[in-house]
Amino acid sequence: MPSRREILQCAGAAALLSLMPLSARSSKLRQIGSRLIPGTDESLPIIGLGNSQAFQSGDVEASSQLLDTFLIHGGAYVDVSGSSRYTVGKILADRGAQERSFLGNYLSGQNAAELRAEIGSLQEVQGEGPLDLSMMRSVDELAARADDFRALKGDGLVRYVGIGRAHKKFYPAMMKLIEDDVVDFIQVNYSMLEPEAAEKILPMALDKGVAVVINRPFMNGDYFGIVKGHELPAWASEFDCDSWAQFSLKYIVSHPAVICVLTETASLKHVVDNLGAGYGRLPDDKMRKRMFAHMQELL
Repeated sequence: MPSRREILQCAGAAALLSLMPLSARSSKLRQIGSRLIPGTDESLPIIGLGNSQAFQSGDVEASSQLLDTFLIHGGAYVDVSGSSRYTVGKILADRGAQERSFLGNYLSGQNAAELRAEIGSLQEVQGEGPLDLSMMRSVDELAARADDFRALKGDGLVRYVGIGRAHKKFYPAMMKLIEDDVVDFIQVNYSMLEPEAAEKILPMALDKGVAVVINRPFMNGDYFGIVKGHELPAWASEFDCDSWAQFSLKYIVSHPAVICVLTETASLKHVVDNLGAGYGRLPDDKMRKRMFAHMQELL
């Protein structure tokens, strides 16, 4: 006989599934779009989850609901730093969901020994085996400690190394990390309102086989202030777009260099809406130009 918890989990899954946009539902649940990590046969769903306030505050109940919703609808990549790494890691481990998820952990160890100790403490919570993606926020520090991170990969403690920033002033230094083969992943800001990354760093990453993850798809909410009061254009249905959130996300992930875009929210409704951008068609080059022009008209 199933336990009360199992019954509630099943009921919760059914309720969450009912929230999925109609464009993402059928008699058989469709698979969310995914992209290969360059140089591997491993793929990631194209919509990810940023370091939600629910994770940062240590709210286990809210974080659990958020992650359950995310995983049920096909998500995998979760970006975590600080205490969030332990909150999220334990929830996923308790569910045996490590194989279905992909964690981007930010490390802060000040030297090689501290890095290894930090990874060890994360493995105690997230599970044995190498961390999926280990990142830093300081471009200069990662450049100076490139050998430490190469050693972590060589010793099987981490699978991928990355750098994450959200401003164009960091692009030149990040491009140097790409050129020097320090990183497997970069995380940068890119959208219709912040298009500068498409000029140099995204083409370079594509050419060099470095995975690109995008942050700030909504410019910390400023995007919604711009589109507020405007109707979603009817032609958005041509690429299976149901909302303004999906309008931005589908534009971003249709860039050939991008393998995943991170959305940051504590709302279950918004998680489902965001993941809806991973279903159905994506805009082609002609449509992308139309989307960009339309957004400029709203400014």
